[in-house]
Amino acid sequence: MPDILVLLLEQVTVFSSVTAAILIAVKKLFKCRIPPRIGMALWIVLLARLVCPVFPESRISVYNYIPASRDLLYAMQKTEDPLPAEETPLSDNPYVLTETPVSPEAEEPPAERTDAGDKTVGGYLSDGTAGAGERINRIVASVYLCGVGISLGISFAVYETAKRRALRDTIPAEDERLLALYRETAEEMGLNPKRLPRLLFGPTTMLAGLTRPAVICRESDLSGEGWGGASLSRPAAAKAADRAARMVFAHELTHYRYGDNPLLVFSTFVNCLFWFNPLLWAVRHMLREDVEVLCDARTLEFCGIPGTEYALMLCRESAFDALSGGLAAEAGCHMSRRGRHLKTRLLTISHLKHRRFLPKAASWLLCAAIISVCLTNPILSRSGEYGSYIDRYASVSGADRAELRRQETATVSEYLGAVSLLLRISTGGESSLPSSIEQLKRSIAAISQDASPGASVMWLNRELGNYKADEVLTVRSAAAVNEAALAVLHVGMGENEADTVLPAMISEEAMDRVLNGLTEEEGDLLLCAYNRGVPGAKVRFEAFYTGDMMELILSRIRDEWAREKFRGFYHEISLTPENRASFSEELSTAVSERWDVKSVFVRDPGLTRVEEGTLTKILAAAHAGERSDVWYRKDVEDGVSFETAAALLEKGGFTPLDTLKDAAWIGEFSGDPAVAVSAVRPGLRDSGILYDSVGLSRSEELYRMLDRGYRLGLTEASGGELDPARKLSAGEGIASAYRLLAAILAD
Repeated sequence: MPDILVLLLEQVTVFSSVTAAILIAVKKLFKCRIPPRIGMALWIVLLARLVCPVFPESRISVYNYIPASRDLLYAMQKTEDPLPAEETPLSDNPYVLTETPVSPEAEEPPAERTDAGDKTVGGYLSDGTAGAGERINRIVASVYLCGVGISLGISFAVYETAKRRALRDTIPAEDERLLALYRETAEEMGLNPKRLPRLLFGPTTMLAGLTRPAVICRESDLSGEGWGGASLSRPAAAKAADRAARMVFAHELTHYRYGDNPLLVFSTFVNCLFWFNPLLWAVRHMLREDVEVLCDARTLEFCGIPGTEYALMLCRESAFDALSGGLAAEAGCHMSRRGRHLKTRLLTISHLKHRRFLPKAASWLLCAAIISVCLTNPILSRSGEYGSYIDRYASVSGADRAELRRQETATVSEYLGAVSLLLRISTGGESSLPSSIEQLKRSIAAISQDASPGASVMWLNRELGNYKADEVLTVRSAAAVNEAALAVLHVGMGENEADTVLPAMISEEAMDRVLNGLTEEEGDLLLCAYNRGVPGAKVRFEAFYTGDMMELILSRIRDEWAREKFRGFYHEISLTPENRASFSEELSTAVSERWDVKSVFVRDPGLTRVEEGTLTKILAAAHAGERSDVWYRKDVEDGVSFETAAALLEKGGFTPLDTLKDAAWIGEFSGDPAVAVSAVRPGLRDSGILYDSVGLSRSEELYRMLDRGYRLGLTEASGGELDPARKLSAGEGIASAYRLLAAILAD
């Protein structure tokens, strides 16, 4: 958990800091020329970056130019290795009652090292071991959480102190004329007069408080004092005072109507979550300023008075404000703060009067540009589409999976090396395929010496001569390497497509796709031919089974006669201390350390060889592998014929090409690979690539080569359209290598 917290904190900090810097720069550049509503709405972009790390990828994203952002996204998207785990030892098997002695000389496993893509603080500061990195991350997470707690405590204390100071010298307003004007203004703004903030007289003008807000105004202004100068009669002065009071009420009630106080409290809460980021504290200061600017614009629209009169009122309030710029401003929205804050508001009012803002079209264009560059994630390269292949390849090759994921392109040498490595692993180290492009060229040259002048291998020899080891891998060069590999390995790819497909293994995803194309009855019938793998519960022919294991075996056998036959050959014995004395030595040894199970099923000791053979055949219907994400074909027909199961697969849309790709995804080529891949052969697609789309009128051989790769599923294309010059990412190259391997081993 600390690792995830630290990594998420790093990602949000980097992305939000870049966004905050861009918004601050835009605000400084355009100053007061951005319309108030749009200027306020721009902060939503930053809020979105703070709360949501998932956005679409884009080539215009600003984070494409920040390497740290890509690294963090790679680390966040890192998945667990999909390779099947090693076979569970019998001693650890929770089902089978068989003991396997553990060698006392077994060495202690070395400390697990973190993945190369670890971008947490612990990953940077530790020596690379998982334990050291986790300890550092726990310390960082603890410091962060302590900082959040302290920041929240200080902010709450400051808020409460500021609110008390703002309300300390206030008295309730009792002037009926002012109260009537206050309610009248609220009604005109669409507010409920019965739920208005309290109206108080005090030394400043502001909306204070969150749960029980109060509008504080200076009594001298609202009572008419100071507004009836020598040039005005008493009625005129009273009228001017009422208009000023109406402006003040409208301003503070606008804050109340649009929830500006909760907004500022929320911004403080966000700042406490990221207390270590000074950019967000600068944003908070600018946000308070924008709240007042927008409130001024809304007040002017509501009151319909000249901007100069409203500006004079702001200046007068600021001149007599005893608490301006002090701690009390933290209690809520403060109307009359001084300095740059007041200057910005006056400039905005001037722009409102003379219409000096950016044109509406330019303003929206600016918003769209900021959203496009800030609310999109960097391109993680097309390799991300082949993450399962990359992760599996990295686990067997030792390559950096994060580096493979971000590689936009691969080289010819890297592709050939991947094919050669996978082939050596699958064949137990016996492979005649060269691992370097120069060796491959020499092998093809040797083969071409014995070929006729017009043979395809002669053209392939000339084609390979144009490639260099560090050349970027393309559709064309990958197809040439594939053809050369087939020629060197003497793999003969026929042209006849198999009529039926019944692979030994189907991934969970592929099986779900097939079942969606069948009715419920047809799906149940198809599953009679397959069992889902269960980690640690591989079925073996044993003399003793636990109740859980017997239940698993019986659930895997669909044929009713076979199920009852198998059940009849085993007898259930309750595991009680009283029965232990009657156990045989073998059974007593098997269950001595497993008294947590309630019963054990014991094979009939009087079975004949014929009966044991029958049991073994019946048990073949319960066999399955160790991976829970794979369906395994039964060794015998059980409730459905293999021919019917193959027909159902075909009806569900599972083609030979799907078999090839699924076998490559599963990645299990141990034992007899041809059985695992089953009926996969070339000629997998009904139609090849479009001849005209490749522009191959000059080379029939090149067209044939690319068409074969397309039919084998080694080359991806859209609607038969193929670009031979298209560059392949590292992930696409690795996926092609796995698919080529499956086709080679199945031949």
